[in-house]
Amino acid sequence: MDRKTYLQISIIFLIIFIMIYIYVDYFRNSNKKIVEVNELDPKLNIVKGTEDLITEMSYFSEDNKGNTYEIKSEYGVINPDNSNLILMDKVNAIIYLVDGEKILINSEKAQYNDNNNDTIFKGSVEMIYIDHKINSENMDLSFNDKTVILYDNVRYNSLISNITADRIFVDLLNKNTKIQMNDDNSNILVRSIINSGNN
Repeated sequence: MDRKTYLQISIIFLIIFIMIYIYVDYFRNSNKKIVEVNELDPKLNIVKGTEDLITEMSYFSEDNKGNTYEIKSEYGVINPDNSNLILMDKVNAIIYLVDGEKILINSEKAQYNDNNNDTIFKGSVEMIYIDHKINSENMDLSFNDKTVILYDNVRYNSLISNITADRIFVDLLNKNTKIQMNDDNSNILVRSIINSGNN
């Protein structure tokens, strides 16, 4: 064999060696990577069923009076047991009322019903309406009835008072609000805010 043939055979073996090395190092070892997730950590907002994961999802609806409801989330999945229910993570919602007022809602998670627009918000719920802000752990919204129930660790703040209660019911149309405690013997904590200054 001449020198040229040896050189060609050496180059072929080198190419085969490089291809085997790349396959073993990159493709074969990448399948063995394991990601451990601590399911007990409440700070993790992981949606189960990632094969159906939808990112940046949003829904919009309008009633016959012209009130509109828009809900968005960073992540969501369709409930495998009920395809009308959408499970959402990192949620923002806005209700635009006919009179021009709007209500902002934020929460860590939500369950949205695609049939009737009813939404259950969960985890660090915040509802802002003009100068009123209500925080709670959970909130049930009925867009058709225009009612909201906030419950569990409810804190209401306005320009004139701060209130701590177990449950607040709000009628979004007439703005009637009902504040309750779960135990009839417990008192609603009301703290007035008095602005001192010259009149």
